[in-house]
Amino acid sequence: LALAPSACPRCMTASPRAGSSKTRGVGPAQQMRGAESAACGAAGTAAMAAVAALGLRWSAPTVQAWVAPGARSPVGQGQGQGQGQGQGQLRLSRGLGESPASLSPGVSASTARASAAALVVLMAGGSFSRRARASLGRKQKARQARQARQLRLAAALQEEKQAWIGDNPANQWPAGKPVYTVDYPEEYDRKDPVGSFERVGKKIIEELVSELPEFYEMPQKEIDWVTRSLNYNTQGGKMNRGLIVVETGVELMTHQGLTPTNRDLNRFAVLGWAVELLQACMLMADDMMDGSLTRRGQPCWYKLPDVGLLNTNDFLMVEMMLYKVIKRHFGQEPYFPWLIDTVLETTFQTECGQLLDSICANCTLEELDTTRWELIVKYKTAFYSFYLPVALSMLVCGIRDPKVFDIARDCLLRMGIYFQAQDDYLDAFAPPEVLGKVGTDIADKKCSWLFAHAYHDYADEEAKALLDKYYGKCEVNTEEEEMIKTLYKKLGLPELFTEYEERTVKDLEAFRSEIEKAGLPWSIFDRFFKLIFKRRK
Repeated sequence: LALAPSACPRCMTASPRAGSSKTRGVGPAQQMRGAESAACGAAGTAAMAAVAALGLRWSAPTVQAWVAPGARSPVGQGQGQGQGQGQGQLRLSRGLGESPASLSPGVSASTARASAAALVVLMAGGSFSRRARASLGRKQKARQARQARQLRLAAALQEEKQAWIGDNPANQWPAGKPVYTVDYPEEYDRKDPVGSFERVGKKIIEELVSELPEFYEMPQKEIDWVTRSLNYNTQGGKMNRGLIVVETGVELMTHQGLTPTNRDLNRFAVLGWAVELLQACMLMADDMMDGSLTRRGQPCWYKLPDVGLLNTNDFLMVEMMLYKVIKRHFGQEPYFPWLIDTVLETTFQTECGQLLDSICANCTLEELDTTRWELIVKYKTAFYSFYLPVALSMLVCGIRDPKVFDIARDCLLRMGIYFQAQDDYLDAFAPPEVLGKVGTDIADKKCSWLFAHAYHDYADEEAKALLDKYYGKCEVNTEEEEMIKTLYKKLGLPELFTEYEERTVKDLEAFRSEIEKAGLPWSIFDRFFKLIFKRRK
């Protein structure tokens, strides 16, 4: 984006050359009469105020745009000799916090945003000189579009910063609360994403545990229990959800023309661990409700001899920990309430899905159809495993248009539904040593992808009789359970699942144009899908 401090393209006012000793009037612009002259001047004045308010810095000349007639150029303020009033053009670039300029009195943030938007429209609308128009190549146009996105982002963030009301006075006891983490001295190595992410996770556990004795008067025995619970239930997984938060943040910032700093990377990783903590507490509760035996290649937490029903309080504590993590690292950000609200909404959606799943124990087999299955997996899995990681990074990166979130959500929920279909398939056919757990869907009478299709779409009367007799009524690793798995194969469900996978690829590819039209990089969604496509564990 560019400003010519004394050249109005509507009235074609000429600027004095650099070093000119003759101070001329601005010419025809001063001779404009009535509303037209006022509008020209007001637009330029508001535009300059917008630039200053957004904390942008002035740099080298590019092309022409509107500025108030006779307005003094910021370039002439401390830029050295030989630069007279109104000399050259002014180019905007991202520099939040670097400009000493502030919003001019009487110019509101909304006026600044409107003026900034007018500049973008002006540039896109062909108000350049012929020479400037002719010189714009593809790279320059892309750079201008990127700078326009940065300007809109800066405007939104500026408004949000003014809305933060400070720390909650009701929660500042004992003395020293709240504690915020603002420095991230350890390097986040993008060449070792898993190792770097794991390091952040261990640091988060240290932070959480360190608050317990001082702020919650917790004795050492209980501190050791919490530490053991966090380490046992949050470590050792694939961490795909958390890693996607980091990758999404990097892709979005790059798409916006920004380079993620070490602080950015660490903070994205922190949000990734918030998602991993949500995943951990959900699994801790789900394992106990389902009577599962193993998780991630080891006994479920509740199955340990000294845990049992204590797991109920443990998974609730793990859930609360995720909110403490977000507050400690993002509590001073104006968008902090949105992060919390997004996690709260997603958690409730997941609990709705858990209810739909758990109540299957009280349903007839006729009720366990593909419609119910899709509703279960959409709410129980897709929202928190797929939409949440991407949505959190979008909020941090300044995306505020609900329509952009809508198209991202549609694509990610489709991906999440496919992911759960995979889970159901692997529960029946993947070896426990590969899957990392013992499959229990048949014994637990789950409304699974395999059962819903088998019972309602492919089973004849004899096959239905077998399912009626044994589904949800047999034990794990028994002859009856194996008979049902054999029936699935006989009905051609492995082949049906292969077809479903191929169809899903085409369905997701159809989202690409909409995603890119919404201003999001398709690489986010493509990378996420590649993590799960044809997985075997």
